[in-house]
Amino acid sequence: MNKYKLKSNKNVEINLAPIETALSLYRAVIHECKGAGLDLTIAEETTVADLFKNNIDAILSVMGSELVLETAKDCAVHCLYDNQKFSMDLFEDRKTRVDFIPFMTLIIIENLRYFFEEAHIIFDVVQSQIIK
Repeated sequence: MNKYKLKSNKNVEINLAPIETALSLYRAVIHECKGAGLDLTIAEETTVADLFKNNIDAILSVMGSELVLETAKDCAVHCLYDNQKFSMDLFEDRKTRVDFIPFMTLIIIENLRYFFEEAHIIFDVVQSQIIK
């Protein structure tokens, strides 16, 4: 279990999903990246901005994927938002809606980082942008 504070000051607790659910998320992300030219090559002079620029099609494919979202929601049932079990109803209010993407992004990162050890710097940078 990892505890974070979002930039909104809400506390979240991210627990790993069971391996089968995490693998479903992994396969969904791979499926979305497959035709998008994902490039995780990191040369000495490569910046994080370069990585994002070089992979914008893959990033947008993952962000817009219904399959990734549904699988991430399956992972989210093991997590807490503001000390409450995940449900979509938590994000109906405009004050909490702002946390939906950061919360789901943390869930995706935590469940994928162990499958993509070589991409840890990317996960760390994204994570640093959504937590305090």
